[in-house]
Amino acid sequence: MPRTNRSTRRRRRSSGSQELTSRARRKSRKPSSGRRLSENEVEALALEVAKELGSRLGLEGIIDEDKLVDIVKDIVNSISESRSTKPSLDSIIKRILASSQVFLKAVAARLVEETESLGQSQLEFIVANAPEVAGKAAPLLYQRAIEIGAYHIVESLRHLWVMHGNPTPISCPRCGFRAVTPNLTCMVCGAVLDEREVKDSIGFKELLRDFAERADPRLVEEVLRAGFVLVNHEINPPSLRSALRFYVELYLSRDEKDILKSIVEKRLVSEKA
Repeated sequence: MPRTNRSTRRRRRSSGSQELTSRARRKSRKPSSGRRLSENEVEALALEVAKELGSRLGLEGIIDEDKLVDIVKDIVNSISESRSTKPSLDSIIKRILASSQVFLKAVAARLVEETESLGQSQLEFIVANAPEVAGKAAPLLYQRAIEIGAYHIVESLRHLWVMHGNPTPISCPRCGFRAVTPNLTCMVCGAVLDEREVKDSIGFKELLRDFAERADPRLVEEVLRAGFVLVNHEINPPSLRSALRFYVELYLSRDEKDILKSIVEKRLVSEKA
């Protein structure tokens, strides 16, 4: 199963925090002329803010308080640096609530760092509040959803993978995600597929018939000589390899070659008539 490395997870976390703190800086216009809050003061204020936000935004049971405090501390620091006096609890909370969707996205990004401990409500929270994060982290979230039996979340993850992940033209017959790579492995569920599985899942024979009926007969002959095709969302002859951004190489069985021969022969007879 593909894993998201620690540096990638740190980037997710930092990007959420950076978006929040940058908004706080843009909204703060007063120059800093007083002393900075001490670390203990920031910690205490962040704890108060985190408790209040946990209640107001329904985050209790979604994220541990200490993790929520870590997210809030960056915002408290950013706001306090731009003020000459200590910011009040209410002013910080109002600032965060004004950009609540950004804050919830940061919470979701933090949750993704520890997918092995996520429950159903947390998975639902990530999908609902941070679709881009969920799409990119679909392999991790899919694995966790299957582990805990949260199957209703899987379809949403498939959609978000297409929107924000790294989709390919070919869906995996095991998990249903558009994630089959050229070496016939799935980026989401980690399955190693054989050609028969892939062919059955994409309706390979029907694609062959469609190709033989519409393509120039010379291209069909090329495929027959080569004995394989390049597949993305359709059948392509080997000569188009350099023009394709993505393809899976599938070899033709005797029956599949006979399908192509039969259609080409019928086309030639029809053209002569």
